[in-house]
Amino acid sequence: MDPNPEVLHVSTELFDPDWFRQISAEALSPETLADHRLPKSFDLILMSGNVPAFLTRADLSTAITAAEELLNPGGRLVVGTTTHRRGGPADLDDCATSTSLRLEHRYGDWHLGAFDADSPWSVSIYKAPGTHSPSKGPDGIHILPST
Repeated sequence: MDPNPEVLHVSTELFDPDWFRQISAEALSPETLADHRLPKSFDLILMSGNVPAFLTRADLSTAITAAEELLNPGGRLVVGTTTHRRGGPADLDDCATSTSLRLEHRYGDWHLGAFDADSPWSVSIYKAPGTHSPSKGPDGIHILPST
């Protein structure tokens, strides 16, 4: 999903167009997803490509609240973003405080390197309350170890 039609156009040239929808992060809701014939709940939501830096503070809060509503029990919201700009870890953590999502891990890159105050990038993993039931299907399963 992406709000930008130009990004989606490039995506559909490279991959099956059925995978892509023009939806903004702040417009996510079970109703919006149903309107686009998409599932209304997820085990994992990935917000990559520095999305939070492009959202206003209010829209970031709305997007995180929507993610909370869309996640299955024990589901994860994974957010990759720059550290010292709008939408960084401090903003993410602040927006998440009004939800039931809790920070589970924070890494300094997509390779799960250590995060510290000097890290230019962050990958934050927020967990929804509850217990996740393992998938029984043949789809790809991505597992991050609990520590």
